[in-house]
This record gives sequence, structure tokens and C-alpha cells, in this order.
Amino acid sequence: MNNQPLSFTKSQQLQAQGEQVIAGFTQSMMKKPEQFSPGAFPVYIEKGEGALVTDVDGNQYIDFICGLAANTLGHNHPVVVNAITDHLSHGLIHSLPTPIEVQTAKTLIDVIPNAEQVRFFKTGADANSAAVRLARHVTKRDEIMTIGYNGWHDHYMFDTPGVPAVIAELTHRMPLFTPNDEAPILEKITERKTQLAAVLLSVPYNRVLEASFLQQLRELCTEHGVILIFDEVVTGFRLAPGGAQQYFAVNADLVTLSKGIAAGMPLSAVAGKRELMQRMNELQVSTTFGGEMLSLAVCDAVLKEYQRTDFTTHIAKLGAILKSEVNQISEQLGTPLKVVGYDPIPMFLFAKDPQAHVQLAIPFLAEMAKRGVLMRREVNFICGVHTEEHINTTIAAVKASLIAMQQAGLFANKDES
Repeated sequence: MNNQPLSFTKSQQLQAQGEQVIAGFTQSMMKKPEQFSPGAFPVYIEKGEGALVTDVDGNQYIDFICGLAANTLGHNHPVVVNAITDHLSHGLIHSLPTPIEVQTAKTLIDVIPNAEQVRFFKTGADANSAAVRLARHVTKRDEIMTIGYNGWHDHYMFDTPGVPAVIAELTHRMPLFTPNDEAPILEKITERKTQLAAVLLSVPYNRVLEASFLQQLRELCTEHGVILIFDEVVTGFRLAPGGAQQYFAVNADLVTLSKGIAAGMPLSAVAGKRELMQRMNELQVSTTFGGEMLSLAVCDAVLKEYQRTDFTTHIAKLGAILKSEVNQISEQLGTPLKVVGYDPIPMFLFAKDPQAHVQLAIPFLAEMAKRGVLMRREVNFICGVHTEEHINTTIAAVKASLIAMQQAGLFANKDES
């Protein structure tokens, strides 16, 4: 296992060019160099195959970033490649609807609990905004509650530059990182019950929620006529075949999906009961590329692959091994690292305090990259083509990385709270 510094010459050359020609440097904030370990981590990936990726300098890694959770089946998967190849000659997008829209909608409805109709979009933020607009229309209320990250659109990022300050008056952003955060959410719903159109929930990844809380949330929303939306952009097709609704046995009114819905192809969806979904026809919600055929064909094929291979059981099993072994190693070494959250979505945490965590996550990612493992600072993802061998290699890399950090004195006098 390599533990020598890597060469990133080509990455750094491309970075200099990218900073000149791409506004904001890259298309996603979460892919910026400062999100990882600047100077000790690749900036550009050249290609991927299965669970492995190769950067532009020729360094190869086991990938746990997985396209920010989109590459559920790994890279260059035959199911994805074949669906694209088989449908490419039919065209990309046509002047009228195409049969694949109907076929894929039926497949998705068969998978998602409580779904009778769907509507396709391109990004998770698109789907969430459509769901919010529908909820506001149906309830004739303006306020929404957001829990977790729901996208970059104005409703959710009301306190960032470029967004009118007045929008903050319509959005209640509530944390859910600890059990103590649960009661204020329920209290806020009761307080704003006649003004609240929707609760948009993306589950936190630092802990596993109790189904009893979500059931309370469900009952309270029903009592006050509030639309409950599960943002399953990440959890969809990961926690269970039917996502968080199935995992917790709690039905939402609407569910939004993206990321794994098409294993890396750009697609998202809103799904729910016909009574609610059909009212979207009364709205100005329209997108040219929602009917793009290749993404829909891939979605149809990928959903069937999940079912055929028992995908969610596989990734949960591997994630459980990774979590258990890493936590045991960290405890034995006396380091503060803990793997928390859901098994297929392991979150690596060094400290509860965000700044203290980042101070240790930066050198950890550098050490892991040297040993051929690509990770994020916190939330990571198991994909369908990760194997026990990949997990065992990663566990060994974690142990070696923690020892290297220990020898460098990085854990001395650190706040491990």
C-alpha cells in the first residue's frame, strides 16, 4: 500500500486553466478543491471503471465519492452503457412525448411506496421546487419548513447572496442533528399550522432517525393539512428499494428523487398519490429536458437492476462492515474518528464541532488518497460494485492513515467532543 505523496502536476495545470474559464471553478460547490485536502488530493478525474477512478495524473483510487452519490452502480456499468447504446439511435429528445416516458413512469411507480403518478425533471433542486410549488397551490399557504439540504434554489438558500431578504419570511429552516431538535420541529408546525404549506425533509446523515419521530411528524402534518415531502435525492434507492418511506414504514405525501434514480444520468422526479400529483397540471411547471430519452431509458434499466441484484442489501452489508471495523480500529488506537449514520451512507466524523472536524479531516483525506482511497470529509457512499475486498483495503488504509496522523501528533490536544 503506497504511503508516498502523489503527483498532481496535470491536475494543478488544469486547475489554473479552469479557474480562468469556469465561473466558480466547477459545476458543484461540493467538488471544489477546498472541500477535500488542497494540494494533497486530486482535482480532476480522467475516467472510472467499476468502483475505481483514475485521475488525470494516472493515480488510481477506490471511489467512495461516487459522483456525490449519483453513481450508485459504480462507473461505466454495463446496464447504464447498454441502455444508452440501445436507445441512442432513437434520438435524444423529440417534439412530442415518447413511449419511454410512460414506461419509466410505470417502473418508478412500482418501486416507490404511495406513488401513483410521477413527473420528471433534471436535478434534485428542480424536483424539490416543483413539489413546494404544488404544495403551496394545493394548501393555498405560503410558508414552508425545510429540514436538511434541499438544493440551491431561493426557498432553501434564503440567507445567501443574491436572494431577496423577504424570502426568509416564508421559510423555516430547522435542524435535525440531535434528538433534542425533534420537539422544536413539531412545535413549529403546530405554531404555524395555518400558514404552513409543506415540510420538506432530507434526513440527517450523522444519526439514524427513529421511525416514531417520523410517524409523529406524519400525523401532525395530516392533522393540520400540511404536505409532507420526503427529499430522497440521496436516500432514494439506498436505504431500501423504496427509499426512506419503506425503510421507516412512513409514507410522505410527495417524494422527490434524483442521484441514484438513473445511476449518474441527469434525471429527477416528484412522485405521489394521483389526487395530489394531478393538480400539477394546474401549475406553470414545465421543462424541455424532463423528457430526454437516454436518461429515462437508463432510469428504467437501473431500477430493474436494483430489484434484480438486491442492491440495497449489498451496499448496507458492506457499509456495516466498514463502520464496525473502522470504529473498532479507531477505538483501539485512541483516535477520535467515528463512523456514524446509515450503513450505505457512512459519515466519517472526527469531532462534533465542525471546525475541529475539518482540521482533522483534511490530513485524513490526504493520507487516504496516498493509499489509493478517495473519500469526502464527512458523508461517503457505498456503490453496487464495491466488494468486500475494496472494503477490506479501505479499512487497512484507514488504520494506516490514523497511525500516520497519530505519529505526526495531529490528535494531540484536539477537541474530540
